[in-house]
Amino acid sequence: MISVLIPTINAAPTIERLLKSLRTQIVPHRVYIVDSSSTDNTVELADKYDVKIVTIKAEQFDHGATRNMIARLAEGDFLVFMTQDVVCADQYTLHNLVKPLEENADVAVSFARQLPQADADAIETFARNFNYPEASILKSASDIPKLGIKTYFCSNSCAAYRRNVFEKLGGFSEGVVTNEDMLFAAGAIKAGYGIYYAAEAKVYHSHTYTLGRLFKRYYRIGKFLKDNARSLDVADKHGHEFIKAGLRYFSKKKQYWNVLRFIAQSFIKFAAFKLGYVAGVISG
Repeated sequence: MISVLIPTINAAPTIERLLKSLRTQIVPHRVYIVDSSSTDNTVELADKYDVKIVTIKAEQFDHGATRNMIARLAEGDFLVFMTQDVVCADQYTLHNLVKPLEENADVAVSFARQLPQADADAIETFARNFNYPEASILKSASDIPKLGIKTYFCSNSCAAYRRNVFEKLGGFSEGVVTNEDMLFAAGAIKAGYGIYYAAEAKVYHSHTYTLGRLFKRYYRIGKFLKDNARSLDVADKHGHEFIKAGLRYFSKKKQYWNVLRFIAQSFIKFAAFKLGYVAGVISG
């Protein structure tokens, strides 16, 4: 049995698209929603579907703790975590996501390929295609020398967890401001399990960030990496590849405005990341 677990808050613009796409899936599953006291009609919209809804106070939300809570309520051998703003790309998303777990007992987590949504801008489209390529890959401890910290990359926007391993390893770390999925993946790999990127399991998921939101996001990532340096004790071997690839991509297409935008966004990400990292040093 597959349980699909979705944290929500003010998800009215997106939740029905997600739930409708889940209805088309070829494998049996049960949907659980934990809503952080939405002030719009998220709960009313979700209640039209065959889902289990639990409500918590908005201030109680925690990336790790909230997901751990709803995992305890759910049934089944496989826990699929999704965010409120994804949409299954076809009827095989859950089937292809869980398949690596069914076929290989050493795989702890399988995460989906994220495709840009129709309204994604050029930079976000490039980022999704760069970070989520067409080829699947099984990552293990042996890949750390080659991939560095990307060995631990995983996304709870759409990811399936083997329940017994999830419980054995204590679930998600609680009190983290972001990247609870990466922390779990690092622990799973260190415990001898594999992390599978299932490119055949596809969802639509992308964002158009303002510069302010982009700064806030990468500030949090920088602080997170410093706060969890002992758990994520490997280098980023590919950080510059994204920038080089983006500059080549937009220059080749002669999209010089996007070249400038890409440079500006990259600078903001770098500055925010470094400030967050320094904040982590000070607070630590």
